[in-house]
Amino acid sequence: MMHGMGAGRAGFGPPPGAPRSRGDSSGERVKRPLRKGTVRRVLELYRPYRPQLGVVITTVIVAAAIGVAPPLLTARLIDEALPGQDRGLLFALVGAMAALTVLGGLLNLSQAWLSIRMGLRVMQNLRSRLYAHLQKQPLSFFTSTRTGDLQSRISNDVMNTEEVLSDTIANVISNLATVISSVIAMLIISWQLSLVALCMVPVFAFFTVRVGQRRRKLTGEAQRTLGDLTSRTGETLSVSGVLLAKTFGREREQIERFEQDNTRLTALSVRQQMTGRAFFIVVQTFFGMAPAIVWGIAGWMITDGLADVSIGEIVAFTTIQVRVLFPLAGLLNRGVDISSALALFDRIFEYMDLKPAIEDPPNPVRVNKSTARGEVQFDHVSFSYVSSPGQPSITGPSSGSVTGPNGQPDSVRHPGEFALQDVDFTAPAGKLTALVGPSGSGKTTIGYLISRLYDTGAGAVNVDGVDVRQMALEDLNRLTGVVTQDTFLFHASIRENLLYGRPSASEPEMIAAAQAAQIHGMIDGLPKGYDTVVGERGYRLSGGERQRVAIARVLLADPRILLLDEATSSLDTLSERLIQQALQRLMAGRTTIAIAHRLSTIIAADQIIVMAGGRIVERGRHEELLARSGLYRRLYEEQFTALPSLASVTR
Repeated sequence: MMHGMGAGRAGFGPPPGAPRSRGDSSGERVKRPLRKGTVRRVLELYRPYRPQLGVVITTVIVAAAIGVAPPLLTARLIDEALPGQDRGLLFALVGAMAALTVLGGLLNLSQAWLSIRMGLRVMQNLRSRLYAHLQKQPLSFFTSTRTGDLQSRISNDVMNTEEVLSDTIANVISNLATVISSVIAMLIISWQLSLVALCMVPVFAFFTVRVGQRRRKLTGEAQRTLGDLTSRTGETLSVSGVLLAKTFGREREQIERFEQDNTRLTALSVRQQMTGRAFFIVVQTFFGMAPAIVWGIAGWMITDGLADVSIGEIVAFTTIQVRVLFPLAGLLNRGVDISSALALFDRIFEYMDLKPAIEDPPNPVRVNKSTARGEVQFDHVSFSYVSSPGQPSITGPSSGSVTGPNGQPDSVRHPGEFALQDVDFTAPAGKLTALVGPSGSGKTTIGYLISRLYDTGAGAVNVDGVDVRQMALEDLNRLTGVVTQDTFLFHASIRENLLYGRPSASEPEMIAAAQAAQIHGMIDGLPKGYDTVVGERGYRLSGGERQRVAIARVLLADPRILLLDEATSSLDTLSERLIQQALQRLMAGRTTIAIAHRLSTIIAADQIIVMAGGRIVERGRHEELLARSGLYRRLYEEQFTALPSLASVTR
C-alpha cells in the first residue's frame, strides 16, 4: 500500500479531468438483461462444498421418501386394521407412522443446519472475493464510482442473497423430491384422480415465470435506488459533508433530497413485495380447495362405477396431494425469489467481471528494498487520461491552464489531449527533485505514474533501470511512500494508524518514528496516548498533527522513494516549522520528488523541473532558473509579490 496515505493506493486524489461520477463504474447506471451464465456461476459458488452438498441432497431425498410412507400406512389403517379390528396391525401401523414422522423431522433439522451453514459460508466467500477484487481495481475505477454504490453491493446485495444461498438448493431439492415421490404414490393409487389434481400446474408455472421476470426488474431498480441512498448518506453524514451543509445552511435541502430517495425506495419495495401476491393467493386458494374437489370427483366416480378406490385410498390420496400441491406452491414462490436474487447476483458479477487494468506482469522482476538505490527515470513519457487503458472518459473541463503573470491563460489543455507529453528526466537516488508549475501542468500525474496508479501511454517509468510495469506491485509499493496535503487517517487509534505503514514494527520503532516526526510529545500528552482514537479521517487532530502522524507512518515504512504533494500548505507557522523539520528527517538519504506549490519550500532542491501544459519547459537549480527569466521566475515573483498586494486590499 502507499504508506503515506491510509486508504489503499490512493495518494493524490482524483486525477485532473476525471471527476467522481454519480453513476456506476462506467459513469452511468448499467441496465441490461440477466446474463445467461448467471445461474451457472451461482452454482459454481458451491464447488468447494460439494461433499457437504452431497450430504444435504442425500438427507433431503431420504426425508422426502419417508414423508410419503405415513399416508400409505393411513390407508392400510382405514381399509384393513379398523374394519378387521386387528389391534396388532393397528398398533404396528401407528407406531411406524410415529417413528417415521420423528425420523423425518430429525432429518429435516439436520439438512436445514447443513444447508444454512453451507450457504452462509458461500456468502462469506462471495463477499470476500468481491472485496478483494475491488481492491485490485485501478485508481480510475474509484474516481468514477461512488463509494456508496460499492458499499451497497458488498453489504446489501450480498446480504440479500443469503436466503437463496443458505436455503434455496436444499428447499428446491426437498420440494422436488417430495413432489416426485408423491406423484408416484398418487399414480399408484389412481391415475384418473392424479390427472385431475395436476391439470392446473402448467398454468401456474407459466404465470410464475412472468411474475419472476417482473420481480427481477423491480429488484434491480430497488437496489440501484438503495445504492443512491447509501451514497447520499455516506457523503452527507461524513464529517466533511456535515461541515459543508452546516456552513452553507443546506441541511433542509439535504433532508429533502434524502426523503425523495427514501420515498422512491419504499415505493419500489412495496411494488416488489406485492408483485405476484394476488397470483399466489389464487394458487394457494386453489391448492386449499383441491382436496374437496378430489373428494367430490372421487365420490362421483365411485357411485358411477368409474373407479375402484377405497375410502382409505382416497384419504391417503388427498393427504399425499397436499404434499404435492404445497411443495409446488413453494417451488413457484421460490422461483420468483430466485429471479429476484439473480438480479442481485448479476449486479455482483458485474463488478467481479471487471478486469483490473493494472496487474503484476507474468514474470515480475523482483526488487529488494534493502538494496534498491531509488533512482527514478522518466524515459520520454506521454500519457492521456482518455486513452490510458481502463480509465474513465473525461467529460468535464480541462484540468487547468497555464497562466501568465497577469493571470491570463497562456494555453489551455482540452479533454482528450495529453496530460504529459514527452517528459524525460532523472531523479537521482538520494536527492530532492522538485516539480513546479501551474495547476494542471502534469505534476500530480507524474506522481501517479511513479506509483503505477496509472500506466504510461508511451515511454517508460524506470526505478533503478527497471520499468515499473515489470515489477511486482507489492515490491513497488514497498519502495514508495506518499505524504500529501489531504492526509487520510482511519477512524482508529493513533497506534493503528502508525502501524499501517509497517504492521510488524515494534513499540520502540513506532515511538522513534513519532519522535522523528515531531509528534511524540503531543501523543504522549493525551490521556490514552497512542491508543487515542483520532475520529473519522483524523478530525480529532489538527491539520498539522495529522500531517505529522502521516510523516511518522511513512518513516516507519522506510521507503526508498518519497513523493511529497505540498504537505505544509494552509498550515499555521508553528505547524509548518514542525512539519518542515520532520520532512527534513524523512527526506534524508531518500529519493524525494516533491510537488511544490509554495516555491519557498524547494529553494534548496538538487534540481527543479518546471512543468507547463504537460511538458517540461525548464529545469535546473533555483539560482539558475531565476537567472533565466522564464516561467519559474515568473511564478516565483508572483508568489512573493502577491502578499503585499493582498495586504493593500485589506487595508
